[in-house]
Amino acid sequence: MSRRTAIKAVLLSLGVLLSPAGTARGQEGFFRWFQPFTGEREISVEAGGEYASRGEVRKQETGYEETRGVFSLLVPLAAGPESEWAATARTSLRSIRTGAILPDTGESFPPELWDLSLGAVHRRRLDNHWIVGGNLTLASPSDRPFSGWDQTSVNFNGFLQVPSGRSNAWLFFLNYASNREFAPHVPIPGAAYLYAPSRDFSALLGAPLLFVNWRPAGRLNLRGFYFPIHTVFLGGEYELGGGWKLFSSYRWENDRYYRYGREKREQRLFWYEQRLETGIAWSTGSGIELALSGGYAWDRFFFEGKNYGDDRTDNRLDISDGPFLTARFRARF
Repeated sequence: MSRRTAIKAVLLSLGVLLSPAGTARGQEGFFRWFQPFTGEREISVEAGGEYASRGEVRKQETGYEETRGVFSLLVPLAAGPESEWAATARTSLRSIRTGAILPDTGESFPPELWDLSLGAVHRRRLDNHWIVGGNLTLASPSDRPFSGWDQTSVNFNGFLQVPSGRSNAWLFFLNYASNREFAPHVPIPGAAYLYAPSRDFSALLGAPLLFVNWRPAGRLNLRGFYFPIHTVFLGGEYELGGGWKLFSSYRWENDRYYRYGREKREQRLFWYEQRLETGIAWSTGSGIELALSGGYAWDRFFFEGKNYGDDRTDNRLDISDGPFLTARFRARF
């Protein structure tokens, strides 16, 4: 198994995690680093929607109902056998129907939470076959996006890939993120080893991320992903033939927003949720995929503060458990 094939297998597997309902939202540029240079200018489009049925807001006499929508786009700007540039854009909206208030401040809960972002990705192969690159993203996760610098976040990743043998590679990272779940504004280095002994197994083993892709049987594929602190994915797919497949997953995920008019600039509105999901997908040989799924979510709550460890009881809203439905469209052309 060549290193090119191994990296492509990892990229395709990580693509599942980057769907509109995925756990690594906004990282399309990051995982593009692992794709082999092809010289092709392939545009990637993803769109999805989700409906969560009405639940109760604990300790408040009101309900909570939500509809989500996501659209993302990756456009190659220049592509060659040794270098490439690409632009990324993403729009996410949570439309919320609730009479809830933030209990500590008495303010009404925002009816809309947006996450808008624009970014650029670049990578280059050096004469010694090492690959260097990076991506920069400017985003505004807020109820009033881009209304000021206090509603804006910056994310930067630097990257180095060093071949190791025929199918493996060392990967080194440096990340700066003003809206990271933990240690915002602190540059964090990372390293991982891409291990791919066969077509049926590949893994990124390191810090701060872990990823495993394993095909124990011809039509069954299993995946696991972890990123600190509360981003977890465990899932599998079973191919039915004719482009159809069944999939199922467990996710533990979170979002962070800058609420307009908050008391302190460093505070963020955190969202946490765990979910089980199962569904069916159909794909064509031309790069189009449609998927429908449903599931059950629990441990759902918002809070507003600086971090999870110290502030998760501040301005907190706990939402009762409940079902959800999702639909997803993905295309490459």
